Amino acid sequence: MVLTSFGLKNVPPNVVLLVEEDIGDIKSIFFQKIASDALKSGKKVHYISTRDSKIAISEQLKKYGINEKADNFTVLGNFVDPITLLDICHRRKNLCTKIYAGTDYSLHNVADADVCIIDMFSSLFIHEDVDVLTEALNSLMNISREANITFLLSADMGILPERSEKIVRSMVDGIIQFRTEYLGGKINRFINIPKMKGSIPMNKMIAYNVTSQGIMMDNRERVG
Repeated sequence: MVLTSFGLKNVPPNVVLLVEEDIGDIKSIFFQKIASDALKSGKKVHYISTRDSKIAISEQLKKYGINEKADNFTVLGNFVDPITLLDICHRRKNLCTKIYAGTDYSLHNVADADVCIIDMFSSLFIHEDVDVLTEALNSLMNISREANITFLLSADMGILPERSEKIVRSMVDGIIQFRTEYLGGKINRFINIPKMKGSIPMNKMIAYNVTSQGIMMDNRERVG
């Protein structure tokens, strides 16, 4: 998986990872690369988006050579119902439910995926109690272990109340943060990984740039 390019020697399997950003679309570019790499390695991917339609996501992934009709790829767009997500979680190994994707209702089995991306996870719980959020996270943690799935959840920092953000960070297996600094008219971008199951925390952040090819690491600042 693309995580190894960040200097991580061991990428843990079957985990729930939180991908955070101050604000912006870097995390979506990151998810598209994750999905592309996973699909090309033969893994099954489910991509759930709370912001974009199925058509928009499929168009974005075409630049990576991904065909939306591939047997190992499922896209769910315009996903806005946290109760449906909880319904998926509670069914665990029989995770079949009607999920709203655009204007159609279709049956999907999330448990047969190797990688499940939820972009943006935090927006589903803006108006929900902490109990609902923790219930969803606990369910995802259990599913990741039972069904051998890696979940990647995205969040814009500050969208959820501070207590909710701290709870999410404490519960997940790993955290990847995309940070941006504005200095003297220049934009400096860094990746911070404060927490990752099975890995020693890095001593400093990793510089990166965004190009037409996606996210490119700056090897001069890279941590080994």
